[in-house]
Amino acid sequence: MAEAQLETYVAEVVEAVATAAPVAGAFVLGSALLGGFDPAASDVDLVVVVEPPLDAELLVARLDELGTPFRKLELVVYARGAKPPAYELNYPDGPREPDFWFVLDAAIAQERADGWLELLQPVSHEETRRAAEELLAWAEARSEAVHAARARHYLEHGNWITKKEAQA
Repeated sequence: MAEAQLETYVAEVVEAVATAAPVAGAFVLGSALLGGFDPAASDVDLVVVVEPPLDAELLVARLDELGTPFRKLELVVYARGAKPPAYELNYPDGPREPDFWFVLDAAIAQERADGWLELLQPVSHEETRRAAEELLAWAEARSEAVHAARARHYLEHGNWITKKEAQA
């Protein structure tokens, strides 16, 4: 049931993006990609790649109208050929989020999401490692144990674990 609701919602968001720019591709990230998606507690992490230009004002208005049946939508829109973290729109949080989040999402997506590297420039292992170090420092400063555990695991083993695995 939750998977069908998630698929329907993602399709609605992608359709909203398509009213603001031609869509080249869309990727569900986060717990929906890695496992452990909980409709009551998880964000819907979505990346959409568009052919520029993007009418960001129109898109924000459409997304605000759409709402979400889940905890929160975290949408990042990139222009085709961009290199994360160089996004066009970060909805709803805007530019206040640290760049390391976008680099880490890109690193995970280029490993696990088919078609990612056809649309966006890759992030290197060095960029990913630096971003994981920044995540660890950020998480430790905020007592965010799960994020810190995930960053430590990546830095020690070179792969990402789910939030559920980090809590174990």
